Amino acid sequence: MRSLPLEAEHERLGARFAEVAGWRLPLDYGDAAREQRAVRSTAGIVDWSAHGKVRVSGPEALPFLDNLLTNDLEPLRDGRGAYAALLEHHGHVVGDLAVYRVGDDFLLETDAEAAEPVLASLQKLLVADDATIADETSESALLGLFGPTSGEILRKVAGTTPPGNPYDHGTARVADAGVRIARSPYFGGDGFEVWVPYGPGAPSVWRELVRAGAVPFGHDAAEALRIEAGRPKPRVDMDEHVLALEARLEPAISMTKGCYLGQEVVARIVHQGHVNRILVGFEVEGERLPPPGALVAVGGASIGKVTSAARSEALGKIVALGYVQRAHAAPGTAVTVADRPARVAALPFVRG
Repeated sequence: MRSLPLEAEHERLGARFAEVAGWRLPLDYGDAAREQRAVRSTAGIVDWSAHGKVRVSGPEALPFLDNLLTNDLEPLRDGRGAYAALLEHHGHVVGDLAVYRVGDDFLLETDAEAAEPVLASLQKLLVADDATIADETSESALLGLFGPTSGEILRKVAGTTPPGNPYDHGTARVADAGVRIARSPYFGGDGFEVWVPYGPGAPSVWRELVRAGAVPFGHDAAEALRIEAGRPKPRVDMDEHVLALEARLEPAISMTKGCYLGQEVVARIVHQGHVNRILVGFEVEGERLPPPGALVAVGGASIGKVTSAARSEALGKIVALGYVQRAHAAPGTAVTVADRPARVAALPFVRG
């Protein structure tokens, strides 16, 4: 089990830890419900250093990635970025990622759960291209700053206006450390990522952001916020058995670019048919979380399953993500989840 570089900071704040995707991560700092509310009302900070970070460089880095990833990378210039996915040949999801162009290089970031499959797939697919793939997961701390006052906090501590468009990024200094700040729509509202090289600067940047008003939040609050935003997570809500369009990854897919890995399957679905099951939200009665894999039924007949669930403090109820047959995907459809009354809900549950 790997430890975060800021583990001492989390211990000092009273974090409760558990293993997640091979990492020892803070689950909460004593009150996950309060942490959720802080992100939606002011600002919260989360340590995402466990996220996979890959640098692709070399003369053919752009064509190599553009031939693999679902979004169009050709228009990207230094300081710009995009949301994309890596699929396998049959259109199933290996992982979704943020892609940042830095000079002639590309930084790829994905959730910790998808880090190894994404890296392994890229390395396997690099055959004759003049490009280099480097795993930089252990070279940078990654701090997520989210909430309506997150931009104000960054202006205060960095003395600069943070990027305005999703996935745009630039350099700045916080607590005398050089950082890269990227705009992130991960939870559906205002948000940023702060990349800090490992070393003494990382704890200083964390402490500076906390002093400026960011409330630390852990994995449990992050999962609830992610589900509220209707965002599927690799290896949790989507994997090698889930098609990109079943997971509603259209924002990560260019419908006009040339070939990419899995494109033939995506194009066939778009132009000739539709998927038979699709990701939806559920509002579930009661206070007990349905476990992953819990059956979703209509009239006693199974129509799908739950993939992740949490209590939403913003809505005051249990919310979940999962897949159902397309015929039962309309918002408002009455279903049972683990034999409890529920209904299909429109995604996202909460808009920023």
